[in-house]
Amino acid sequence: MYTNESDMRLRTVLTKRGKSQCSSIIVRCVSRLLAIALIFFTALSALHAQTAELGDIQGTVIDRKLEKPIASHPVTLTIHKTDTVETQETTTDENGNYRFAELPLDPSVYYTVSTVHEDTDYTEKDLVLSTWVPNLKIDFDIGAFTDDTAQIRVKTYSFIIGPPPADHAPDGAVTVAEAIGIENLSTLPFRTTHGTQKVGVNLTLPRGVEGLQPHSPNLTMDPNTNQILLKTPLPPGESHLGYEYIFHIEKGRLDLSRRLNFNTNQFFVFVPEGIGIVPRGKFFGAPRREQIHNNVYLIYESDANQTFAAGKKIDLALNINMGAARGALPGQTSNNLGQLIFIAVAAALTGGFFVAALFKLRAARNTTESDTDDTSTPPDAGWLLKLNPDDREHVRVARLEFITHLDDKYERQEISERVYKRLRREQTERLTTLLEQQKRGNNA
Repeated sequence: MYTNESDMRLRTVLTKRGKSQCSSIIVRCVSRLLAIALIFFTALSALHAQTAELGDIQGTVIDRKLEKPIASHPVTLTIHKTDTVETQETTTDENGNYRFAELPLDPSVYYTVSTVHEDTDYTEKDLVLSTWVPNLKIDFDIGAFTDDTAQIRVKTYSFIIGPPPADHAPDGAVTVAEAIGIENLSTLPFRTTHGTQKVGVNLTLPRGVEGLQPHSPNLTMDPNTNQILLKTPLPPGESHLGYEYIFHIEKGRLDLSRRLNFNTNQFFVFVPEGIGIVPRGKFFGAPRREQIHNNVYLIYESDANQTFAAGKKIDLALNINMGAARGALPGQTSNNLGQLIFIAVAAALTGGFFVAALFKLRAARNTTESDTDDTSTPPDAGWLLKLNPDDREHVRVARLEFITHLDDKYERQEISERVYKRLRREQTERLTTLLEQQKRGNNA
């Protein structure tokens, strides 16, 4: 019995030890397998992360004159980081293709791709790679331009009259701001020759312009020919140009007459109420009185049915009504009136007023034109009807401030032209809708 009991106990102990050792061996095996799997998946994840965090920018350089790719053509990549700017350069292969690879997918890094052909720069700015868009294709169609001036028309030519700068002598000078809505009807960028240089647009200025300040990118003035020049080709579609200068009243009038370089649809003259400046041209109708940007203007508009041909000298002289304007010319008397004009012009020069004026007039003009874009339901139309007049005014100011902000960022080259045009068009269309709603509310 003793022996049998001892054997039984011994067998029990050995059985328990065996099971324990077996369990220990299984646990150790499972642990090792998990460790191996973890190392494998960690390495795989690291490899995947390393791959996912890199992207590329590629494209093709094509000569549109010959309709064939350009081989061995240099293309430059500029990498804009927070504190540094780096550049890389490559050349196209026999098929005109280029590629910049292993670029970090960092939202704080911006890329610019550029090339030069026949002294013309081609640039795509503000490109960003991310995990959502790790690859970008940027093609360059170069050498393809039209020089057919019949494809260019000035849709609106607006003049805003205001006081001279505060530090300017009171010698009869005024500030003139010009806003031009110009359209390239061709599918190709427009480029013309001015002297020995290639330019996108050349617009004639009146004689006697002082201190011209462009408010659109790539504008400059040639003092020898008295022309304002757009240094880059004019892209297809509609563009807006703006600038301002100082001009003098002589012999009782402000003569802004000039010869037109392109067919022009309509002229507008904005005069702050009470100034006594009146367009002389018979094609201007009676003014309408409107409040824009919290200031009251008399708006003179040319006949919408009359087109002004290129090569024709247009009478844009403004007579000074000394009886109405005596003691009220800009910068010479009434501080309240001078302040009113100054605010209006300041708004114009920051871009907001240009937009309000151009697109308000554009909306009125397009009611007589067959434009498929204008016949569609305008954005914001529904919810604007639910707002009271004060809320609509707040929306209007917010739209103007946003457009002004866009103009400033584009002028500082902080956003690409493609993004700028898309956002600006969207906001100006919404602004037009709002102005129409306000106008209907005022007439109700």
